[in-house]
Amino acid sequence: MKSALTIWDSHVHLFPPEIYQNFERYAPRDPWFQALMRKPADGKGTEEAWANGEEALACADAAGVSRLVMQGWYWNDPGLQRMHNDYMAELLKRYPKRLRGFISINPTFGAESIREVERSMKLGFSGIGELGPGGNGYDFQSPRLWELLECAQAYHLPVCIHCGEPVGHPYPGRDMTSLAPLPDLAKRFPDVTFLLAHLGGGLPFYELNRRIHRAMVPNVYYDTAANPLLYEIRSIRAVVDLIGPERLLFGSDFPLVLYPSQCREMDMTRFVRQMQEDAGLTPAELSLVMGGNLQRILGEAPSL
Repeated sequence: MKSALTIWDSHVHLFPPEIYQNFERYAPRDPWFQALMRKPADGKGTEEAWANGEEALACADAAGVSRLVMQGWYWNDPGLQRMHNDYMAELLKRYPKRLRGFISINPTFGAESIREVERSMKLGFSGIGELGPGGNGYDFQSPRLWELLECAQAYHLPVCIHCGEPVGHPYPGRDMTSLAPLPDLAKRFPDVTFLLAHLGGGLPFYELNRRIHRAMVPNVYYDTAANPLLYEIRSIRAVVDLIGPERLLFGSDFPLVLYPSQCREMDMTRFVRQMQEDAGLTPAELSLVMGGNLQRILGEAPSL
């Protein structure tokens, strides 16, 4: 797929093949992971999927995506957390011009989580996340989370957080953690760049509240991960109208199946095409949302 844009996908998940090729061996070590990722016998019930680095880059090439940011997972097993980070570090070394990585971290591990951040930083990671409070059993007022955010602030690492929408249909892995404390959290850590996944669970609307707007700007961004499963495409235009194009990031949540009634194979092209053709964004807005904003966050000048 040809594109005049420089496209960066801010939100993909690449798991170690060792884990998904031996699911029955590893999954019992993490009940949340097992419940969310297990494929039912009839093939229905979850849109989660698996992909390795080479498969992801092949799909990126087909979609005209230049770079991918690997997000970690919210493991409840320290060994699986480390295994995941080691795999992503291997891919960073193998494909330095195509991939960036966020560190897979569970804040409830306490000092061990801080050590894992420091270890992984030396391996070339660019941020922390995707954090999953619901999957790990904490909320946004947890002292353990605050300790991790202090670490992120000290090392100038952006932090991606999974945010679940408070209304809607039930589905495997839906995170019902209250989003109410997030504005105060952003204010408490003004030097942390927060990337709130899945349109922040709807938080952009609440930025019309003046007090929330002052707390959330300028260190809070939102990504579009899994958007086709959650919202109509006009949600993109609506969010840009609410907060401007400078704080929205394109993210796919690849290899999540985003259009299950159309295609159940791993794919990036449909969402990229829909963003370009149906989201109602101007070329200048698309340039920011599809890559420019993320390049700025990661300290890489947008391509001219």
